Amino acid sequence: MKIFRISVLLIILILTAFYSKLQRLQSTAWVEPLQLAIYPINADQHAATAQYIQTLSLTDFKQVPQFFDKQWLQYSELGFSPIDLQLMPVITAKPPAPPQNNNRLLIAIWSLRLRFWAYRHAQTASKSTVNIFIQYQQFDKSKRLAHSLGLQKGLIGVVNAYADVSYQETNNVVLAHELLHTVGASDKYNMQTGQPIYPDGFARPDQQYQQSKAEIMAARVPLNAAESEMAQSLRYCVIGLKTAQEISWIE
Repeated sequence: MKIFRISVLLIILILTAFYSKLQRLQSTAWVEPLQLAIYPINADQHAATAQYIQTLSLTDFKQVPQFFDKQWLQYSELGFSPIDLQLMPVITAKPPAPPQNNNRLLIAIWSLRLRFWAYRHAQTASKSTVNIFIQYQQFDKSKRLAHSLGLQKGLIGVVNAYADVSYQETNNVVLAHELLHTVGASDKYNMQTGQPIYPDGFARPDQQYQQSKAEIMAARVPLNAAESEMAQSLRYCVIGLKTAQEISWIE
C-alpha cells in the first residue's frame, strides 16, 4: 500500500511538472496577448470592503495594460498589447495561506493546495491564463498587509490590497509585480532590508541614486544606500533589462 501511495504521488508530480512546463512556454510566447483574469475577494468581510468591490470596473485597472504596452515598446519596434485584462466576479472563498516557515515540504504541499483551490474557483478555460486573486481589506494602521505572491507554476497570483480608491494605483503596482512573477520575473530587492539591488533593481543603473522611477520587480525608488520609497503608481515604474530577459521579451 505504501508503494502504491508513493507511485501515485510521483505520477501526480510528474504530470504537474509537465503541465507547468507547457504553461510556461505558452505564457511567455508573446505571440498573442497574455490573458489576465482578476478575481476580487472580500478578505475581511467588512461591509465597506464589499461596497468598494462593487464599484470596481476595468477602468480601475487600466494602468496595468497601459504600463505593459508602454514598456513593450522599449524592447520592440512592433506594436503589441502584451496583456488582455478581464475583471471577473467576486469570490467568497479565501485561498490557503502560505506556511509561516521555509520548510520545503510544507511549501510544496501549500503550492499544490493553492493550485487546486485556484482550479476550483477560476472561471477561465485557457491553461495559459494568469489568475490573480485580490484580497481586499480595510486599512488598519496597526496591521501590515500580508505579503503578496505570484507563482509561475500554475500562473497564480494572490495580491493583498486596501479597499480604498486612494490606494488603487499602489494596488496596481503590486498587481503588475506579482503578474510578472507568474511569467518568470525574479524579485530585485534585498529580502531583509527591502532595498533595490544594484544594478538590476534600479530603473537607471547608470544614474546610481539619482532615480525618479522604480524597477517594477523592486517596486521602490532608491534614494541612497539605506533608503528607498515605494512607487506610488505604475507611471513611476519600468521593466528593466534583466526582467525583460527573464520574461522572454528579449534574448
